[in-house]
Amino acid sequence: MHTKSMKKRPLEGIKVLDFSQVLAAPFCGMLLADLGAEVIKIERPGDGDISRGFGPYVNGVSLYFCQYNRGKKGIAIDLGSPEGKKVAMDLVAEVDIVIENYKSGTLEKLGIGYDEMIKVNPSLIYGSIAGFGTYGPLSHLPCMDIIAAARSGLVSQSGVEGFAPIKPGFSFCDTWSGLNLLRALSMALYHKQQTGEGTRIDLAMLDIAFYMGDDALLDYAQTGEFTPRTGNSDPWFSPNGEYTTNDGNVVIATTTEEEWQALCDALKLDALLHDERFATNELRNINRDVLRTEIEVATKAMGRYEVEKTLIEAGVPASAVQTLAEFIHSDEAKELELISIIKDQPGVGDYMATSTPIHFSKTPINHQAHAAQKPGVKTVEVLEELGYSKERIDELINCGAVHQEG
Repeated sequence: MHTKSMKKRPLEGIKVLDFSQVLAAPFCGMLLADLGAEVIKIERPGDGDISRGFGPYVNGVSLYFCQYNRGKKGIAIDLGSPEGKKVAMDLVAEVDIVIENYKSGTLEKLGIGYDEMIKVNPSLIYGSIAGFGTYGPLSHLPCMDIIAAARSGLVSQSGVEGFAPIKPGFSFCDTWSGLNLLRALSMALYHKQQTGEGTRIDLAMLDIAFYMGDDALLDYAQTGEFTPRTGNSDPWFSPNGEYTTNDGNVVIATTTEEEWQALCDALKLDALLHDERFATNELRNINRDVLRTEIEVATKAMGRYEVEKTLIEAGVPASAVQTLAEFIHSDEAKELELISIIKDQPGVGDYMATSTPIHFSKTPINHQAHAAQKPGVKTVEVLEELGYSKERIDELINCGAVHQEG
C-alpha cells in the first residue's frame, strides 16, 4: 500500500529459484515475489506448469496460473536432458533460495536433488513441500489438497453429525502449506544472516492439514472421543452459529453470559432469560436446536444487516453472511486494498486478483506484476543474466535443453 512514497520492498536482493507447480509452493513463490524477491520459475517446455490447464481462462490463458505466478521470470528447461540439468544447477549456484513441491525423490531421480545442489551452493536455503513428506510409509505417493484433508482427519471434523463429512471450501491445505513455507524461509534467511549457513526445510501437506485440526486432538487425548460435529455452530458455546433472517443468514457468536443477556435484550427476547432450558451455557448447548428456533422468531423478521447492526450496537459479536461478490465490493475490501486489478497481463489484459494481505509501515508490497503468458518467455533474458553467451544460448535452444517462447 502507498507504494509511491516508499522504495524498497522487504525481500529485494533475495533470489529464488522456483521448481514448483500447481498451488502449494507456487503460492509461497507468489508471496516471495510480492515481497520483492527475484523469483525465477522453471517450467517444462511445451505444456509448462500443470496449473496452466486450470480455469478460468481469458484468450486461452489461465488466470489461476497468472495469479499464483505473478512477478516470476519464466524459463523453460528440459530437466530430463543433461544440458538442461546443467542449466538448472548453474541457476542453483546463483540463488539464495530454492523451492519445490514435487513428490518426494523426484529431483533426486533427476540427479539434481538437495545433496547435489549444496555442492554448487553450500549456503543454499532449500524449501520443499511434499504431500506426504520426504520419508515415511506414504512418502512415495502423490498428493493433492483434498487427499491431505481427507487422510489427516481434517475432513472428518467438518459438517454435521449424522451426515457425510465436508471438505473445507477452499484449498486450505495447499495455501497453509505455502504460508508455512514462507514463514520457515523467513526464519532460515534470518539464520543465514546470523551464521552464513543455509538449511533444508521440509514440510508435508499432510502434517499441515493435521496441524490445522485446532483443538480436536486435545479432546481426544482427554476423553478418547472427538467433539461431535456441529456444522456452523460452535460446539462449546450457544448461541454461537448461523441463523436465518428474511434476506439470508447472519452469524452470532456469544461466548459470555453478558453477551447472552445483551442478545436477548437487543432482540426483545427477554423471556428466554427466564427459561430454565437456557439458564446456563451448558443448558443452551444441550437445547441448541430449540434455542435456534426461539432466536429465529426474531431474526427471521429482520434483514441480516439489521440483525448485525442491532447486535453489534448491543456489544454482541455478529456478522451478516456475505457472498464473495458482496465482500469484494464492500467498503472493507476497498479500504484494506484486498483486491488488486492486475494491469495489462500479456494475453489477458486487466484482471482481478487477491492481494497479499500483509501491510508494512515502512516498505511496500507490489501486486502489479505479470505472469509468463507461456512457458519460457524470459529464458534468454535469464540465461544472459547468468552470463551465458548468445552462442551458448542458441545451442541450448537448438538442442531442446531450453525453450524461448516468441
